[in-house]
Amino acid sequence: MEYSIGIDIGGTKIAAGIISREGSVLIKKVFSTPQETKNSIIQLLENIIFSLTETARTEEKKLVGIGIGTAGQIDFEKGKVLSGTANIRDWNNVALRDILSKKTDLPIYIENDVNVLALAEQQLGAGRNVENLICLALGTGVGGGVITGGELLRGAWGGGAELGHITVNMNGPLCNCGFQGCVEVYSSGTGIARMMREELDAYRDSEGNNDLLYYQKHPKEVTSRLVFELNNAGNEVAVKVVETAINALSYAIVSMIHTFNPSMIILGGGVLHEGEWFIQKVRERIGILGIRSLVDPVEIKSAQLGDDAGLIGAAIQPWVYGIDVDVTN
Repeated sequence: MEYSIGIDIGGTKIAAGIISREGSVLIKKVFSTPQETKNSIIQLLENIIFSLTETARTEEKKLVGIGIGTAGQIDFEKGKVLSGTANIRDWNNVALRDILSKKTDLPIYIENDVNVLALAEQQLGAGRNVENLICLALGTGVGGGVITGGELLRGAWGGGAELGHITVNMNGPLCNCGFQGCVEVYSSGTGIARMMREELDAYRDSEGNNDLLYYQKHPKEVTSRLVFELNNAGNEVAVKVVETAINALSYAIVSMIHTFNPSMIILGGGVLHEGEWFIQKVRERIGILGIRSLVDPVEIKSAQLGDDAGLIGAAIQPWVYGIDVDVTN
């Protein structure tokens, strides 16, 4: 059996491992993302590659390549991070493949983090063998990946499918991308927490709601997880916030369906840890919106591969892009 090294670079952590073509994780390690400079991240990546290469050699596991998924806009052909993310300091204009290729003879593939998530779900997860799908990751932000005709849609150089920055309100809050009213400012974990804090600022208690009064005085403790807990308990302020998040996401998804004509939408990310009820609410809302011939046939499914989806998607790039290997071998 052949393996590859997969690396998933996020704003707070970097996951890395040795993974098979069918997505089995042989070894997995997690590191905190260095916050000093891009050089500190590169040094960590070099150390990870050296360590996992040595582990594979010791355990007589054949490596066929290295696949990396990272936040930001990626020039796939050049293996370069053109524009990073606010969550990773100094992560811009990084010729990552050229730098890392000096430390290994293995072929290296570098892709956007949600693109590899979409790749994993299309190859091995909820969208297996589906030729046209959209994958959305709802976490700190909202990321998107589009597969059309069985191929990832990248655009002119790799920056396509920034679906979290579809606007659902042209007069809405300013997004960190510089645009206004993006779905990310409403339906991400960060956006849900922000909306709740804004509601608490305006909240005037008349029924002795101690929970809301406490969080009104301690806004830094408000998280999306807390909002969902309050929503599930029937708190009317939290219910309003969650309903806004669902509506914004639903309108954005309908716009995506109108644009890309997919047969499936796959929803994943930390916000979706809330469970199937959230996705069912999205299904119901989408069911009354948009052009029926486009919207009605679309399946809305939850991501299947869990927290390792990005790592697996990164790791399978050598086979998807460079090596023809039967997954049954």
